[in-house]
Amino acid sequence: MIERVPQLSLLLSIAGLLTSAYLTYAHFDTSALLCSADAVVDCGTVTTSEQSALLGVPVAFLGLAFFAFLTVICLPFAWRVEALRWVRLAAVGAGVLMVVYLVAAEFLIIGKICLWCTAVHVITLALACLLVSASLRTSSL
Repeated sequence: MIERVPQLSLLLSIAGLLTSAYLTYAHFDTSALLCSADAVVDCGTVTTSEQSALLGVPVAFLGLAFFAFLTVICLPFAWRVEALRWVRLAAVGAGVLMVVYLVAAEFLIIGKICLWCTAVHVITLALACLLVSASLRTSSL
């Protein structure tokens, strides 16, 4: 499994990049947002809420920048640079903290969830689990 971590991390990073790119586009063109709306699921409400921007920067754009950065540091050549292991862990740690904030905002403040946002949250958490477990295995060898 450990030998597949670079490929899996790159795949997850690209999936997050593509999903965040879509959400960034949809942030600026709400008619492009494909999502059903019911009592609980309402992407439009979530992506246009006050919490959809942080200091005036769309959260979707922050996600796009985050996954662009992770995509670069998860490229095969980057896995040969030992110092980047700590950069990957720090970045994904920051990503997990952002996910905690965003999920709390969805449930506690907005009262709706966005399926596209949830996809980004799941990708971030999967990437965190992968990178942390790989780091623990590597450091114990």
